Amino acid sequence: MKLLVIDPHVTHKSPSMRAWVEALPVVRGLFDEIEIWASECDVAVGDGVVWRRVEQRLPTWTLHALDYQRRVRQMLRALPPASERLVQVTGCMVPEADIRYIHYWNSALLEERAARHRNFPLPLRAQFIAQLAARQEAAAVQHARRTDHWWVVSRALAQRIAASGATGQFDILPNQYDPGRFNHAVRNEWREPLRSHYGFQSGELVLAFSAFGHFERKGLRQAVEAVECLRCLGHPLRLLILGGSPATVRRFRKTLSPTQQDGCVFAGLVDHIERHLAAADGLLLPSHFEAFSLAEIEAAALGMRLYLTAHYGSEMILREPSNGRLLPWDPTGMAAVIAQDIVAGRLGQTHHEMGEALTKNSYQTRLRTLYQQAVTAKI
Repeated sequence: MKLLVIDPHVTHKSPSMRAWVEALPVVRGLFDEIEIWASECDVAVGDGVVWRRVEQRLPTWTLHALDYQRRVRQMLRALPPASERLVQVTGCMVPEADIRYIHYWNSALLEERAARHRNFPLPLRAQFIAQLAARQEAAAVQHARRTDHWWVVSRALAQRIAASGATGQFDILPNQYDPGRFNHAVRNEWREPLRSHYGFQSGELVLAFSAFGHFERKGLRQAVEAVECLRCLGHPLRLLILGGSPATVRRFRKTLSPTQQDGCVFAGLVDHIERHLAAADGLLLPSHFEAFSLAEIEAAALGMRLYLTAHYGSEMILREPSNGRLLPWDPTGMAAVIAQDIVAGRLGQTHHEMGEALTKNSYQTRLRTLYQQAVTAKI
């Protein structure tokens, strides 16, 4: 059996493929050959692993993504029929696949935006890209040759896709986290040094917000407003904002009032994110849309309490009340829930509850099992 993997970025840096790349040695023996169609690939080729490079010909990521999709569709059409070949694609960039590895669903993103459009701004460019991707998703669901296997990062997102009419077998395959980096010992080691680094006082409570970017989609504005409300009620609370390029941070800060600025510490993009998270007592991620956020998995692994809205993936990690609380969508309601935990002394308590998150070993075991099932069904 041959495995054909279609994704433009099969590298350790890709959020959607990082875990798969690390698991490749574990699953390699299941296939006679693994061929990868990618623009970037940092796996070791040879010994039956082949990289067919799809070169980037256009300057921006968006234009290249469209060109990449058009070219791989042509390449697929040119392949001879083969019963002993599994085609795996990330998302819905091609209409036919044996396996779809789903880390995002743009149709659901657009639905969440429509439900809360006043508090969930989406730039026109982002809307256009999401609408294009949503049409591809619909085409994949409705295609005459239906997808056999859907590997989805969260249960709620899998249920949403199935409700759209998708057929085939659904399995849950979350991204992995590294327990060697994210654990209670690391938090204990770095808590005081990083609190000192940020100037937090001994009696001050700290909530962290962590995101590479996309501040509006991930609810940073609502987080800032909730923290401002709590500070007005007299709670000694700060918001540590991890992530965002300098330009992204500058743009966002210009929209804040002086009192909101007082409650925020902008760290920007940082290395060793686990050390910086250790300075906080809990994670505040009132996101409008996720699939299954790695930030909330990593915070939970450090023992931090989670304060999450009911976005996709939150059901995979949040176990009320042992490791956190579910928040309403409005900042005043968020503040009321967090205030209950502050008064009860729960904010800052550690826990060991990881829900359905996967370690590296458990991810690799599950991935191998899913491939074995797919191969058996194909034969």
